[in-house]
Amino acid sequence: MATTATSFSTAGKQPPQEGGISAQVGGFINYIIFSFWLFVAFSGWIVALSSLSALQHYENDTGISAGPDGWAIKSNFPGLNSGRVFRLDWFILFFHFVVYSLVVIATVSRVLPQARISVSGFLAIAAVLAVISADRFYNLAHFHVSKAYYASSRGVFAGFVIAATSDFALLYMAGVTPAA
Repeated sequence: MATTATSFSTAGKQPPQEGGISAQVGGFINYIIFSFWLFVAFSGWIVALSSLSALQHYENDTGISAGPDGWAIKSNFPGLNSGRVFRLDWFILFFHFVVYSLVVIATVSRVLPQARISVSGFLAIAAVLAVISADRFYNLAHFHVSKAYYASSRGVFAGFVIAATSDFALLYMAGVTPAA
C-alpha cells in the first residue's frame, strides 16, 4: 500500500466529534441513564458527607471512641483520638467527589469515549473504596452508643451504599460507551 501525503497529514488527528453530548455515551436513552446515575452518585455523596460530618461532630463532643471499651475498638475502627478515627473515610469521600467531577468534565468536554478506560479505572477504585467504607459503617451501626451515633452511622452507611451502587452503574455505562 502506497503512503501518500494525505495519510501523513491526517495521522494522529482525531476526527471531529459528531452530535451532541448524548452521542458520546451511546445515544439519548443512554445519556438519560448516565445522567440519572451521576445524580444518584452525587446524592449518595451528599448523604455520606452530611452524616459523616455529624458523626465526627458527635465524636469530637463526647470522645467515647477511645479506650479498650470504646465503640471504635468494638467496630474494628482504630482506637485513635477523634480527629483520626475517620480519616480514611474522609479521604474516600473526597476521592469520590474528585472522581465524580472528572466524570462530569469528561462527559461535558466530549472526551468520554477517548478516556473511558481511565474513567472506568477511577470508578472501579472508587467503588471498591465505597464498599470498604460501607462495611466499616455497617459494623459501627450495630454498636448502639446513642441515638445520634446510630442515626449518623446508618446515614453514612446508606450514603456509601448509594455511592457504591452508582459507581458500579457508572462503571458499566462508561464501559459500554462507544469507542472513539
